[in-house]
Amino acid sequence: MPRLTPVRRRGFTIIEMLVTMTILSVIGIIVSRLMLGQQRFYQRTNEQMGMRRELRSAMSLVPADLRSISSSGGDLTNFDASSLTFRAVLGASIACARPSNTTLDLPPLNMARNTVTSWYATPQAGDTVWAFNDSLSRGAEDDVWVPLRITGVSQSVGLCPLSPFTDAVLDLAKPRFRVTLSSSLPDSIKVGSALRFTRSARYQLTAQSSGRYYLTRSEYLGGAWQGNTPVSGPYEAPSGPNGGIRFTYFDSLGLAVTNPALGRNVARIDMILRAKGANSSGGVGSSSTRNTDSLAFRIALRNRQ
Repeated sequence: MPRLTPVRRRGFTIIEMLVTMTILSVIGIIVSRLMLGQQRFYQRTNEQMGMRRELRSAMSLVPADLRSISSSGGDLTNFDASSLTFRAVLGASIACARPSNTTLDLPPLNMARNTVTSWYATPQAGDTVWAFNDSLSRGAEDDVWVPLRITGVSQSVGLCPLSPFTDAVLDLAKPRFRVTLSSSLPDSIKVGSALRFTRSARYQLTAQSSGRYYLTRSEYLGGAWQGNTPVSGPYEAPSGPNGGIRFTYFDSLGLAVTNPALGRNVARIDMILRAKGANSSGGVGSSSTRNTDSLAFRIALRNRQ
């Protein structure tokens, strides 16, 4: 019988294994760093998009509130560099009846043929109704808006009977509004007088439970300020010249107005918002870096007369 010679199988040496493991480790580290960098890039981009969305929300909300106020009429009640208190316009209507010297009746909201009563929130006790006083002269030199404090608002379908502003058939079952006032009406405020409803509101930056600052809006109801409702954010802290919010006020000549007692002179409000992102968007291999963005815009007050 021929003698069989065993075949030797060649394997990896320890050195080859170490070199292979080292190469694989280097490749794994490179791939993981690339994946981590890509993840942080997308996170940073999404956060930047979110901040810009919040800035746009503030840019659409605040000017809509402020452009409808009348600074010359005293609607700017208090202000500084980081907060603003004003009379927000709720809506408008006309007087369809004047039952007494301290009450005014208003047409319904959903009239069939036209709309003369409209508001985004029903007026309440503590709000102010501004009645247009056409006075008694022929000219407009003494025509003014008279502020009257509201003490109560009620509804009934029996108000404003035979009013020319409503349809006798289509609007028959629709409730009208009766506004009770704290003081007597001037004789020159008659049926058909224009009415404007306002409520004190305030914008400011408020710290939330998370410790981050948000732009909040609050309203004055029932003799007290209600809770601050976040409308946009988060932003930098309000303190300091580079705070998260900064209001600047100017008159019609472009001169700065800093005294709230001169609020009737304000014709323009400049606003700067500085958004602040989270701590988790730093670069690869570096400490965390905050994502930031800012927006500046001007608000021209239209009702200056």
